[in-house]
Amino acid sequence: MSTDESTAGAGAPTPRKSAGRTAIAVVAAAALAGTAGFVVANSTGDDAGSTTAGSDTAGSDSAESGGTGSGDTATTVVAADIPGEHRGFDEVHTEEPLATTDWLAERLEEGELHEQGIVLLDVSENLPSSELTPYAEAHIPQAQYVEWSEEFTAPNTREFISAEEFTELAQSLGIGEDSTVVLYGDNNNWFAAYASWVFNLYGVEDVVLLDGGLHKWELYDERELVEEVPSVPAGNFEAKPQNHDLRAFQPEVLEIAEQNTEADGDAVAAVNLVDIRSAEEHDGEVGVDPDIFQGEGAAVWGHIPGSVNVTWTQIVDEETGEFLPAEEIRSIYEEAGVDFDDPIIAYCRIGERASHTWYALSQILGEEVKVYDGSWSEWGNSVGVPVANNSGERAGLWGQSGD
Repeated sequence: MSTDESTAGAGAPTPRKSAGRTAIAVVAAAALAGTAGFVVANSTGDDAGSTTAGSDTAGSDSAESGGTGSGDTATTVVAADIPGEHRGFDEVHTEEPLATTDWLAERLEEGELHEQGIVLLDVSENLPSSELTPYAEAHIPQAQYVEWSEEFTAPNTREFISAEEFTELAQSLGIGEDSTVVLYGDNNNWFAAYASWVFNLYGVEDVVLLDGGLHKWELYDERELVEEVPSVPAGNFEAKPQNHDLRAFQPEVLEIAEQNTEADGDAVAAVNLVDIRSAEEHDGEVGVDPDIFQGEGAAVWGHIPGSVNVTWTQIVDEETGEFLPAEEIRSIYEEAGVDFDDPIIAYCRIGERASHTWYALSQILGEEVKVYDGSWSEWGNSVGVPVANNSGERAGLWGQSGD
């Protein structure tokens, strides 16, 4: 936060510290193994011949030629350039990750936010069914709008924009090296939390959520909305390569899932998998409606073996949309079976809801958490990966009939 403690008031975030970096090269595995920084040849329990992130053997001759590895193990691997490095969690964790609506109202009363080192961004889904006002009609004063489904991702790859492109985006929003970025949105900050994860991925250190989001500001507090779109001076922020300590790729998750599969689906791996979708999705009773969620459907329904299910709505106050107190959040996950002595990987369908859980566990509780942003739309469409289904029936495109 660029304002000092005496003027920040209640709910003011605390600046973060930078961490050391080690660059890595990433190889993405398609079909059997997604993207991970290492290659997994199959998911059947045979010798997969995997290599660790940054290994010179990732993307071996057999993989590149489309041939087979040792024995009968076949690889389905394509090279994909996903630059990144390991920076740890020091620059991510903060003591005050939530800004209150009172705090923001006070900052707005003081004048121009950019002069106070604050960048306010609306990242909303804007569904027609939403009870909240879409940005184009009115929004919190001095807020800029970011389109989550277009501005963060590269076309036709489902990969994020490059660090250079993120730099351009951030500077156009007025983000500087010392800026405090305050994010809010509709649907209890679903996509604002997703944006927070992406911003942290590229090294924006001072990122906070407006607790309760637009729901708290507009409906619960009944505060002012305006039509005016602000004009801000360009910022000087320079993005870092992705922090791969915040992001899980499919082969990493596959290794965990196979350990759990060998134990009949019980969680035995020393990593927590948290599925934050609905209980019906987790159990494999339902998939998604492709007419509504185009491109998000999966051929197979269910969950990753060993994952626990904590729907993201369990950790927010139904009335205000704010996060529950930290200890209540911790208790909810502990009761579900999360062992906080081990690291955590959260997933959903395309990664955005999982980012909301990431925010709670990483930013509010201070735990080491990754988002598997490939999530179920990748996992449920991959050939050969293990799937657990509690419904007692096979489901999805490949499970309508048969043994």
